[in-house]
Amino acid sequence: MDRVERGLRVAIASLALVAAAFVLSPSGAYATPGFARQSGLACEACHTVFPELTPFGRLFKFNAYVFSNVRQLQDINEKNQSTLSLTEFPPVSVQLQASFTSLGHSLPDTGAPAVVDLSKKNTTEFPQALSIFYTGKISDNLGAFLQVTWNPNVNSIGIDNSDLRFADHAGLNAFGATDFIYGVTLNNNPTSQDVWNSTPAWGAPFLVTNVGVPVVAKALLDGGLAQQSAGIGPYVWMFNHLYVEASVYRSAQTGTTHPITGGPGPLDSTFGSARISGVAPYWRVAFEEDWGRNSVSFGTFGMKANTHPKGIGEHGPTDSITDVALDAQYQFIGDDHIFSAYATWIHESRDFNATLAANPHNSLNTVRLTGNYFFRRKFGGSLQFFSTTGSADPVLYGTGTAIIGSNNGKPDSRGAIIELDYLPWLNTKLGLQYTAFAKFNGGSSNYDGFGRSASDNNTLFAFIWTAF
Repeated sequence: MDRVERGLRVAIASLALVAAAFVLSPSGAYATPGFARQSGLACEACHTVFPELTPFGRLFKFNAYVFSNVRQLQDINEKNQSTLSLTEFPPVSVQLQASFTSLGHSLPDTGAPAVVDLSKKNTTEFPQALSIFYTGKISDNLGAFLQVTWNPNVNSIGIDNSDLRFADHAGLNAFGATDFIYGVTLNNNPTSQDVWNSTPAWGAPFLVTNVGVPVVAKALLDGGLAQQSAGIGPYVWMFNHLYVEASVYRSAQTGTTHPITGGPGPLDSTFGSARISGVAPYWRVAFEEDWGRNSVSFGTFGMKANTHPKGIGEHGPTDSITDVALDAQYQFIGDDHIFSAYATWIHESRDFNATLAANPHNSLNTVRLTGNYFFRRKFGGSLQFFSTTGSADPVLYGTGTAIIGSNNGKPDSRGAIIELDYLPWLNTKLGLQYTAFAKFNGGSSNYDGFGRSASDNNTLFAFIWTAF
């Protein structure tokens, strides 16, 4: 090892120790050791650096997570048909995240005079999240990614991103393909069933602070229905290139108690911020080309939803929301060098027939461009540029609200996220992430009308993320 490489490794190791010191100074997971236990393969077979999937990892998910290299408990009937196929040991795993977050400028204390700043701008969470997974085969052609997470921030335990799917193979000789995969997915977050990391549910940055200041506007498909919906639909993977899916989603009762019955019951009209009226169709089409150590994909996804805003009954007026998105992804997977790039664009058209808004017809655009690089799956990092723009609306975007409001009624935000990572082992990541805002909720300075600047929301985030 030459002097330059030794110096580089020492620098990265020093960075990792600093990150660990920040985190240990007294969330969603996508790669789990349960899959490794079931398949008998190391994490790198399915992941470049977790949670990003390799081409093999994408096929593993298309095939319903059922590939197994461990002893099975099996039974057949009198017709020699399989009636039971269970792995001898269930693919169960645990995830732990711990973090330290520091804001550029502290948030004012509730009820304190404006001239008095008693609050802290630093937050330590141990854990930030703790999850238990069942990830793998249930029976022949049936598998699952099931996640239950404890979030200490709100002291709640609930179902996180989860996907239950059936898959099988069939021939299509008339079109020159000897085999294709077809299946059905049941999940609780649109795009969580996707296999590319250019869609929101598994998109970069893969882990963020949960105590930062949120931007005022996000598209419905950009996490607006996560764990608050249930969707089901068929999909096909054809010619080893083309993916097509069509699903429908409904709002789901999660994490709430009905005030009258005391049980889950029907949805209360005060539940959530966007309850789907009837069903909302979701589509996904993607094309992937693999050659050598490279792969590239591009596609489209979207949703059409009529929603009831909070406090509006099921038979009242609805808002009409249409999300149309384009995405692309490139990967190079070498022995020493791994590089990936993602691009995501989401356009949302809104017709507010129920929500009070100054502009009943408006739009929102989201753009993310991300690149990451890792050396020998040990150390590396990523850089993302993000932008949100949309129609001005002083009612919708909270003019007159401190911190999370927009003084000029615009949702526009833009900035960059830089992250440095060190992986001492394939299942453990130490990260140091910095988010810098050039614009926040419509402005660079005094964006909320109360004197706060976009840079005041810049966030330093150090974390440990491990699964075992």
